[in-house]
Amino acid sequence: LGSKTLAQFQFCPTGSCLPANRMPMKLYAHPDNYKTYKALIAAKYVGLEVDCPKNNGGASGKIPVLETDQGCIFSSTAIARYISRISRPVGLYGQNLIEGGMIDSWIEFCTHEIEVPLCTWVLPVMGVYPEVPEATACAKEDVKKALTVLDNHLLHNTFMVGNTMTLADISVCCALVDGMRLVLDDAFRKPFGNLMRWFNLCAAQPEFKSIIGDVKLCGAGGKTGAAPKEAAPKKESAPKKETAKKEAAPKKDAAPKKEPKKEKEAKKDDKKEEAKEPTPEELEKMKKDKLKKVIKEGGKRGVEIEGAADMGGLQFFCTSVDLPEGDLDLLVKCMEAMNAKSDPTEEERKGGSGHIGKIIFSCGTEQLALAAYVPPEKTGELSCKEWLQVVLDSQGGKMASTGENVCTGFVKANADKGIFPLKIREPMILEANNFLRKKGLFPDNDDDDDDECVFGDDDFPSM
Repeated sequence: LGSKTLAQFQFCPTGSCLPANRMPMKLYAHPDNYKTYKALIAAKYVGLEVDCPKNNGGASGKIPVLETDQGCIFSSTAIARYISRISRPVGLYGQNLIEGGMIDSWIEFCTHEIEVPLCTWVLPVMGVYPEVPEATACAKEDVKKALTVLDNHLLHNTFMVGNTMTLADISVCCALVDGMRLVLDDAFRKPFGNLMRWFNLCAAQPEFKSIIGDVKLCGAGGKTGAAPKEAAPKKESAPKKETAKKEAAPKKDAAPKKEPKKEKEAKKDDKKEEAKEPTPEELEKMKKDKLKKVIKEGGKRGVEIEGAADMGGLQFFCTSVDLPEGDLDLLVKCMEAMNAKSDPTEEERKGGSGHIGKIIFSCGTEQLALAAYVPPEKTGELSCKEWLQVVLDSQGGKMASTGENVCTGFVKANADKGIFPLKIREPMILEANNFLRKKGLFPDNDDDDDDECVFGDDDFPSM
């Protein structure tokens, strides 16, 4: 760029390159449409000012269109993608090429697997067009399948892609907003706990709230079917029918005979629930079974750590395990299984990583549990307590127990503060590795990181 061209641009802390003294971009779109929300929320994240004029010729079919100084962009998805790419450090389009590809995958999934069936279900409720019962029934099943895919994905992921908010989260969340408000009632949402945790997290972000407001979830039974029954007062002008109903009333008095049956059925259900409660012996067996699984996972992971560390020349290692589910006692047992001496005569080797220092992480619903281990022969190089304390301090965690070779700690989940075990695990692993680098105990990559960072198609100029 020449000096004259550079003078026309300002470089802001977010890393975006935009014309100096730029006028707000204009987005011609329905302001209350979920597709418009995507672009406006993305603009909030990247710090871009976008006006959405009210009089935009909504019935012409020529919208949405984003008007910029360099030209116009149409299609809601294209507009959202353009805005998301304005600031690379914000990361709405991922931090590398593979994340960008994953984001595109979820955007396509959202368009075809969520928006199509959900609109078929929601638009008749909104009065846009008459309902076709057969189509609505099929749409409900398709929505349920799509939400199941999302729920399974979010079981081990705080966000749709990577460890931060991206356009994938924005697109899927916006597509679900109308459904959450109008048709996805308590019973329909109940199986999708992971999805609802993620949706509430997104909806609580200031950038979302400023555009979509507070999302009041649909109650029991949805919005349909509750109000129409109130039209009955018009029948007051037919006294004959009223008297007939009153005369027929005594017959309805016989109905209470059915109530005892319902009460008996309820009592039977209560008895069944009570019978399902495990006995102390069963609880003890469940604990033993889980401990066996935890030890088995630890033994396998120990072999993996030994191989990876020997191959890379590592003295210290950070990893995560699933089965302890945030339980510190089980996490320690898992670590002991990792450190157990390996028997070369066994058909399936276990353990063998007792000579390697490590911090292991385990996510539970209530907390992220951590256990640190430093072999006796390496305590002169690294303090187990100091290592774990630095990692815990990075996320406001607390030390649970200390020792020369083994220390444990935890970080409690706090939805109000945006603290989720899955979300904070990766940053804490990075903190642990960075501490080792400062001590000279972790191999440092001498390659130029910038050469390995790929942000998008613009980084690959055509030959």
